[in-house]
Amino acid sequence: MMTIGDVIKDREPYFVRDSATALEAAKFMTNLNIGAVCVLDDEGRLRGIFSERALLRRVVVAGRDAATTPVRDMMSTIKAVIDCKSTPHAALELMEKHGTRYLPIVRDDRWVGMLAMRDIMRVELSERGDELRLLHEYIQQ
Repeated sequence: MMTIGDVIKDREPYFVRDSATALEAAKFMTNLNIGAVCVLDDEGRLRGIFSERALLRRVVVAGRDAATTPVRDMMSTIKAVIDCKSTPHAALELMEKHGTRYLPIVRDDRWVGMLAMRDIMRVELSERGDELRLLHEYIQQ
């Protein structure tokens, strides 16, 4: 059975420091083509999530200066985290329960990455593709 650890095994854990500005975080996310990033303090502890939605609502619409507004003032609080040993199905249930599209990932209570809804969709599509191939092979026999 696939785990969250399997989903992120070859992925670099992207983050910004809580002292970064909203503009710096937005540029970082744009360069990586990601919609959200975990926010860590100087000791490497997980503090929140900064997303495109937070940028739009809490910076742009609020009329704040993205170049001077620290991410720590604009980030979302963490509603839930998922362990590397958990399954994509468990992650989907957590996302649904907490109304979020992103889950920080932990291993032994230490932050190791971020899971997005699109990661789960890729897993689901891959698994469905495997099922369809097996059915097709069965039918061809």
